[in-house]
Amino acid sequence: MGQTELAIFVFIFSLILLVFIGGIIIFFLKYTQRKLISEKEKALLREQHAQELLNSKLEIQQLTMQDIGREIHDNIGQLLTVASISAYQVAYDNVCPAVNDRVTDVGKIIDKSLAELRSLSRSLTDEKAEMADFLVQIEAECSRINALNRGTVAWTCNEDDFTVSSSVKNFMLRIIQEFIQNSLKHSECKNIELRFSYDAAGLAVHLHDDGRGFDMEAVKDKKDHGIGLMNMKKRAEMIGAEFSFGSIINKGTTLDILIPATRLNFS
Repeated sequence: MGQTELAIFVFIFSLILLVFIGGIIIFFLKYTQRKLISEKEKALLREQHAQELLNSKLEIQQLTMQDIGREIHDNIGQLLTVASISAYQVAYDNVCPAVNDRVTDVGKIIDKSLAELRSLSRSLTDEKAEMADFLVQIEAECSRINALNRGTVAWTCNEDDFTVSSSVKNFMLRIIQEFIQNSLKHSECKNIELRFSYDAAGLAVHLHDDGRGFDMEAVKDKKDHGIGLMNMKKRAEMIGAEFSFGSIINKGTTLDILIPATRLNFS
């Protein structure tokens, strides 16, 4: 084999080798591209499935709340009304003058309880609230709590020109309600601060009560403790929000939630 033939052979062999290597590279790139597309499609399907589950949970939760509200109004409300009328009737009939004042006080307590239950029932069954603006709902909820004279909820917001999806709105409202109810019930607080801060990063929500607080380490293992906290944390996770909760004895309890801007309109 002469030098010319050898050169041609080497050239052809090199060309074939380059084509082969190029084919492998192209195959690998195509495979990687298809794999990435497949992974993106799977991630999209997972996100869509998670969203469908979230919407189903929201719908079931809303229906459950409405059923509870109607049950409170139709059954418990009627029973308390009868109890109130009976208490005042006993006082009016003067059956036992020595305890008339106490019976009247019992009637007033029942009336106050009835008013709270009716207010709660309206908040659970009011379908118009679902369409209301987020901050309008917050203002209405704070006004409802303040009207009960069990404590004062003061709220502020640095910006009112933002929107949130119905999913985020419902979950945040339930988290805020849970915190406020727990504070009023367990912490013996007088004031609750609720602050909203909106910027390009998202919506930051800060809640703080001036109650007695508690030692989180001492109570975290109790079976009957932390259900409300777990509910709040789970709701925050479901809308992709950052969750931070803390409590210090004699310094109150604090909850901070950050909803990234990309999740505010998650629906």
